[in-house]
Amino acid sequence: MGFQALLASVLLVTTVSAQLSGSVGPTTPLSQKSHICNVLDYGGSIGSSDIGPAITSAFNNCVLKNSGSTLYVPAGNYQMQTWVDLKEGTKWAFRLDGFITRASTSGGNMIAIENANDFEFYSANSAGGIQGYGYQCRNAGPRLIRIINSQNWSLHDIVLVDSPEFHLVIQSGQNGEVYNMAIRGGNLGGSDGVDVWGNNYWIHDVEVTNRDECVTVKSPATNILVERIWCNQSGGSAIGSLSDGTAIENVVYRNIYTNGGNQAFMIKSNKGSGYVRNVQFQNFIARGTAYGLNIDQFWSSQTPGQGAGVQLQNITFSNWDGNVADGVKRPPVQLICADGAPCFDINLSNVNMWSQTNQAIVKCESAYGSGVACIKNSSSHTSYVVVTQSITQPSGYSTPTTMAGDLASGFATNAAIPTPTIPTSFFPGLPQISPLAKNQ
Repeated sequence: MGFQALLASVLLVTTVSAQLSGSVGPTTPLSQKSHICNVLDYGGSIGSSDIGPAITSAFNNCVLKNSGSTLYVPAGNYQMQTWVDLKEGTKWAFRLDGFITRASTSGGNMIAIENANDFEFYSANSAGGIQGYGYQCRNAGPRLIRIINSQNWSLHDIVLVDSPEFHLVIQSGQNGEVYNMAIRGGNLGGSDGVDVWGNNYWIHDVEVTNRDECVTVKSPATNILVERIWCNQSGGSAIGSLSDGTAIENVVYRNIYTNGGNQAFMIKSNKGSGYVRNVQFQNFIARGTAYGLNIDQFWSSQTPGQGAGVQLQNITFSNWDGNVADGVKRPPVQLICADGAPCFDINLSNVNMWSQTNQAIVKCESAYGSGVACIKNSSSHTSYVVVTQSITQPSGYSTPTTMAGDLASGFATNAAIPTPTIPTSFFPGLPQISPLAKNQ
């Protein structure tokens, strides 16, 4: 390795570790998970009408009985009618080189991994994944993958298409890494790309197309790093929805590219209690979104919580460039904070958000900090009514960069969505952090 490559590697590790509370990913390499548990040896077949029982059998009768095993689904097409819940297990891997198609309308999760430790879920050919055909049973079928209360793990090089509900849910647990993924959902709500809560997670190099959440942090969450995300005709990334007992802190989003969709980023709640604090949003590019930088603590799509409001504090937005579709109808910057818990230390630096119509306003309510015309700067934080101000084009604004592969629109909700390939760049001018598995 040359000096420049070594320096870049050191800087990357240093930068990443500074945002997380410790290491993420499996604690042992794939080379130490060499005992192969092939589903074709446990009742499965390529072209199977239900590969679920063979996956479960291979896991129970091989993986759990042999430390250092890999559950292997070879390349090929499979249908799945029986969902799998892979519980426990230490020092193992799930190699999904095949492509699985949903063939049942049961709810739940097609693949759930629960209480696992030191595991890796991946596709060696960077083409394995799941087709959910969500248009056939919208909001009446399963989520595709759910990882529950697990630790020291990674999921990468997987393609997820058209889930009936959310695509990937990371529930509690710690020390996980998600990367090199392409997610395609329908152009409607209830199609979240990645939802995560827990401790010490690194999510990077993911492309999402849908009309709901792109990559979203939910409560409770600590030490979350999200970077090099391509929200390609997606609802956009968010923190929320937040309600009573919210506990989110030490979160960084950086190098986020949003092409079309609902917003560049949104923090959303409706009353509630608890806090979101110590959060940074760095290096955002957005093109043609409905909203831009959006805090909305009166979010009408959410049932109000019992408390007076979730407290937002010490939140920084830096180095943003982009535009919204109509900056008067929907402001490129909107900070609408809870009257019962005014937000403070909300600071914008080099935020250059504008409008494709060349006219825009900004809105603030009960918000304290700096960097936008409507915000108040005071040591006392009392509620105030909405302040709306017209703005001119920021001096630092430039027409946002595009990426090859930008979609002009989302996908239909009444037809099959085509299977994508995983990109090798997820933010303009930056390569992926880890190469695709097929290229290693």
